[in-house]
Amino acid sequence: MTTEDLVMKCHLIVGLFLFPAATGSLLASDLPLWERLTPQQQMVLSSGKQVVLEEEIPDNPWPKLTIYQLVKSSSADVAAVFWNSELDTKYLPNCKSARILDRPSHDVHKAEFILRMPLFLPEELYVSRITIKSPSQNVYEISWKVLESRYSKECNGMIRIEPHGDLALFSYQNFVKPRSNFAGLLRWPAQATIVDSVKSLVRQVETEKQKNPQLLAGQLQAVEQAVGLPPGSLR
Repeated sequence: MTTEDLVMKCHLIVGLFLFPAATGSLLASDLPLWERLTPQQQMVLSSGKQVVLEEEIPDNPWPKLTIYQLVKSSSADVAAVFWNSELDTKYLPNCKSARILDRPSHDVHKAEFILRMPLFLPEELYVSRITIKSPSQNVYEISWKVLESRYSKECNGMIRIEPHGDLALFSYQNFVKPRSNFAGLLRWPAQATIVDSVKSLVRQVETEKQKNPQLLAGQLQAVEQAVGLPPGSLR
């Protein structure tokens, strides 16, 4: 195994959740998220657990994952936390640095992320273009595309957030096309890392609502500006 392969192997285990990638439309169905699920899956979500779906992709060692989860918050709250890329270091494991490089428009920013690597391995840096939109009232979509990465061939993804009664329901989809020949051996630990990162997002949203409403209010203001809503409409 070469040094680059070794770096790749460790990188994928500790940082895959930061490298979503997909081909084509991630959320092609026009149905509301809840209606895309079976009654059994709806029961799982209502119990507070995730629904994790896999789609095998030809000639790729990793599947496309779709993770559904309910959150005790509004859809705007989830979008506000996710849109704040510079907050990633506070709740996502192994994210050492996250900073905005550019804001080409009100609904787009380009961010640089640095991942902490184990032992003697060098840190990993990548740049992502992140876009937010609100296709209908109280519905939000945040998509991202990695522009620079040492370890993946193509990277992009999307989270869609919708209201569901007094809760928010989101669908997080990603797919990674890695460069490493050893990627197939890391499928299960990599998937576990993605699932845990989504749980971390949910915990951060619910923690802010309970313990740091001032931070959440500022993030909601940023979403208002990004999607063109009147000031104060989300607070």
